[in-house]
Amino acid sequence: MNLAEIVKKTSKELNISGAELAKRSNQSPQNLSKKLVKGTLSFDEFEKLMEVMGVELELELIMPNQESVKESSLDKRYSEQLTILEKQLEVERLKSKYFTDMSYDFRTALSTLDAGIRLAISHCDDSDKVKEYLSRVMPAIQTLNRLVEDNPFNREAGISSIRNDAETEEDSLRNKHVLLVDDNDLNREIVKELLEDNDIKIDEAANGAEAVDMIKSAKERYDFVLMDIIMPVMDGFEATRRVRKFKDKDMAGIPVIAMTASVTYEDREEARESGMNGFIEKPLDIKKLKNVINKLN
Repeated sequence: MNLAEIVKKTSKELNISGAELAKRSNQSPQNLSKKLVKGTLSFDEFEKLMEVMGVELELELIMPNQESVKESSLDKRYSEQLTILEKQLEVERLKSKYFTDMSYDFRTALSTLDAGIRLAISHCDDSDKVKEYLSRVMPAIQTLNRLVEDNPFNREAGISSIRNDAETEEDSLRNKHVLLVDDNDLNREIVKELLEDNDIKIDEAANGAEAVDMIKSAKERYDFVLMDIIMPVMDGFEATRRVRKFKDKDMAGIPVIAMTASVTYEDREEARESGMNGFIEKPLDIKKLKNVINKLN
């Protein structure tokens, strides 16, 4: 869970709308949504948003001797979010260290690529020489791909292999008609803005019961459904089970992708058992969504 997720979860718990939160923090809803979508929310901005929601942040420092120094006792409701934030900061530190340590290997492979291609171009009239020099390039390409794939933090960083990056460029979302199901209006605003930037038509539902009714009454089947898991009235699992029981087989087969900030083994198992087709973490990443959609096609 990152800073944006903490803000969204807190606003949901306190029943504060996206528009109200933007008003309290003296910014437009569009500006706030962009910051949360793009992950450009600074810690100062995060602290300000929590403050205008009436949430006081207090830090606990762990000294080198493991002695705990508390400014004051933390509210139990937010201690978990603070722990997650600390873990996120540690991940960022480890990612930075990884790329620093690996920079030499990357430079070596890139230098080999550059030299091999320059030599091939300089001997373009000699096909055997061209093949020879280009063959030297392949190990460098494999090295680069391995370094990226072996990065233990590529999931958090949103990085995939050279091959997979090319696949995600496929425009698999353009002109799709999507049903977005989430009980948090700020979540819907953020996801909607992100999807509309990719020319996607969006209908919205605030809970699973609304989603079932909208899918059933739709004149044309949605291309897919983005379904939150935990919602009032009817959760995403039960909504998906009901959709799968439709007599209209085409409607019953609509792809349903689960959205959640918590990705546990139990969540994945229940999503699979309820008939969901895919799983994506919040905050929504458009490249990851394209990968999920491509796998369904």
